[in-house]
Amino acid sequence: MRRTNSGFSLIELLVVIAILGFLAATLTIAAAGLKQRSNIEKTAALVRRIDAGVEAYFTKFHDYPSDYAKLTAADKKAAKVWPTIKSDKYLYDYLGKPLTVTEGFVATGSKIKNLEPFCEMNASEILGPDSGPHTVQVLDAWRGPIWYELPGYAHGTNFPDRSKGEVSSTDSKFDLTSAGPDKVCDSFLDKLLPDDDVTNWTYDRK
Repeated sequence: MRRTNSGFSLIELLVVIAILGFLAATLTIAAAGLKQRSNIEKTAALVRRIDAGVEAYFTKFHDYPSDYAKLTAADKKAAKVWPTIKSDKYLYDYLGKPLTVTEGFVATGSKIKNLEPFCEMNASEILGPDSGPHTVQVLDAWRGPIWYELPGYAHGTNFPDRSKGEVSSTDSKFDLTSAGPDKVCDSFLDKLLPDDDVTNWTYDRK
């Protein structure tokens, strides 16, 4: 009596392996796409938070965050050119930690006031020792820095404000830029076509 061989043939095994390999590759690509989308959404949310924090800072102090905003009105008027800021280490100092400000005039009794951070940032969103001015970076979901530019180039020129005279940090708004997964930005083309960058001028601010 002959026995029936119930095992798989070599061709059948190869077909099964090929199908499993295809499914694994498809799932890997899908997972990578989902991860990428998640990183984009996280970074976009962070950029929006920072954008709102910068605007809240402006509402409080009538200047966008900068060391030069600390100048007196006379010093600002005397300045010939308002310095340009392009930094990945500005945002935390002004938005991510409490600020101590002096309100009122010394002659009439000024007072020290502690302000809450204008933008909450968790530990995974910052990098660097808080050991002095401009030492901490704010990071996107790819662990790259968020860049802050003042005056803004990409969308800032549509928002002129001469309320403080010819020289002011409010002459135009600001740019926030995450270089995205490739961590490459700073080119003129990126300003026109951000591609995979995450910015504060690629959504409606009006």
